[in-house]
Amino acid sequence: MIFMKNIKLIVFFLVLVGCSNKGEKQANVLLSKSFFLEKSINEINTNNVQNAFSKYQDNIELVKKCVTTIENEFARRMNNYKGLKKACPNFLTNYDLTKRNLETEINQLKMLKLDLSNNLIPLDSILYYIEMEEKNLQKISDDLLDILNLYDFVISTNDSLYVPIKNFAEKECSKNEI
Repeated sequence: MIFMKNIKLIVFFLVLVGCSNKGEKQANVLLSKSFFLEKSINEINTNNVQNAFSKYQDNIELVKKCVTTIENEFARRMNNYKGLKKACPNFLTNYDLTKRNLETEINQLKMLKLDLSNNLIPLDSILYYIEMEEKNLQKISDDLLDILNLYDFVISTNDSLYVPIKNFAEKECSKNEI
């Protein structure tokens, strides 16, 4: 009878340790994912967006000053180009917010891992905490994807339209000076 009681305690202890290790492993996986997201967000050069927005503002001033007649092709390009007016500030705001959220999430995951290794979280709550952190990390990942799409839009729009619009406006300015 004592032998069976000891076996039950040993099995219970092994299950307890096994669950704890699994929780720590899941926390490590989430932490690895968060470090990958951090690497991705740190590769974004926000100066490119600020530069594109500055060029946009300069071009808009030039167009307002010099362009009096609008051709269809130029109007189409300007409509596309004006997307930068909202996209650049939105990008910078969302980038800062997502970066802060990611930093907070990384700290949260480190604390979760520490709590798991010190057995401070009850076994029946480990899965809840892991799922909650997975949801948080997925939200940050989705936000980062939106930021990357916005970044690509800003850079590609600036690269394709800055020079043609600037050249057209400068040409119109030189016509007006004559």
